[in-house]
Amino acid sequence: MIVAKEYKSLLSPDLTGWRMAGAGGFVAREDWVETQGGPGILWYADQEFDDFVLRVRWRITDGHANSGVFIRIPPLADGDVQAALADGYEVQIDDRGLDPETGRLDSPLHLTGAIYRMAPAVANASGPVGTWNELEIAAKGATIETTLNDVPVARLDRCRKRPRGHIGLQAHHDGSIVHFQICEVRAL
Repeated sequence: MIVAKEYKSLLSPDLTGWRMAGAGGFVAREDWVETQGGPGILWYADQEFDDFVLRVRWRITDGHANSGVFIRIPPLADGDVQAALADGYEVQIDDRGLDPETGRLDSPLHLTGAIYRMAPAVANASGPVGTWNELEIAAKGATIETTLNDVPVARLDRCRKRPRGHIGLQAHHDGSIVHFQICEVRAL
């Protein structure tokens, strides 16, 4: 029987332990942090994680917002987000499900909760614009599962990329504003 440890909060208003790679940034607001500009990734540099459950509370400010939660990414140089894209996994936040290559909307591989381009979202479980959403990402061995607002959304088996790494939050582009209020992890 595996006994999980307690959750560790990673997100604080002063962003202790986090570093920014790429363009854009994150600004502390009332009790959340807000994306600005992009593309960039705010990554938790103080620790790498292998098997874990990550809980993220987020909300979008309009229906065109785009972001993501990255897991198992390598350390990122200041301007380099490509290593996260190539070597890590992104759990998508985009309620439109916009496929950037075709312009198609409602693409299951690009919808909120999907493991970007790897495992499709089988449900659209986001709340309306402006409401807080609860995303849970479970990574154990070669399996990653996502749950959004208590609804199972995606599952990726036989992960072939990194088995451990850092956690990151994405600032996607100018005008795309996403609020993150909770980012906490527990080891499995």
